[in-house]
Amino acid sequence: MAEPGRSWNVVLTAKDQEQRQLARLVKPQGDFWWTPFLGLLVGRVEDHEAFCAQLSRRETDRPGVLHPLSKLVPIDRTWVFQADTLPSQLRSAVLAYAEQIGSGSFYVRVERRGHAGLIHSQALEQDLDRALLDYLRAQGATPRVDFRDPDVIVVVELIGDECGIGGLTRTM
Repeated sequence: MAEPGRSWNVVLTAKDQEQRQLARLVKPQGDFWWTPFLGLLVGRVEDHEAFCAQLSRRETDRPGVLHPLSKLVPIDRTWVFQADTLPSQLRSAVLAYAEQIGSGSFYVRVERRGHAGLIHSQALEQDLDRALLDYLRAQGATPRVDFRDPDVIVVVELIGDECGIGGLTRTM
């Protein structure tokens, strides 16, 4: 979770037992810190695309250097939430990705860490998929939910009492 005065805009997950290697890999590119959840690193970078491009160049120069990295998610917005108001907050927040989706394909993925039994990821994902479908159809678009080859994945990262949301496009 964020430390006082620190906001995060990227989430990284380390492969098993490779947390230290991952931290060493990314620390020069931004401000990163560990969460209370095993293998989960959050941080702040100046530019998502530049950060990803720099990591990609490092992998090209030294094949295998990204091995400790399991997942990287750029985050556009974060906030502190309460479990009972989260669904309505997220229904509004996912609409920010409607223009990127248009008549394309998408799905919403919720990664929950904490709030076991209070927040049910799969039900929340389905609710958010429906909210986006309804909104886009009301705008005259013809979107579809596609888990195999989506144009956009709207990612919701729940880390304790903090929520981050971001969009992954096919080009990313």
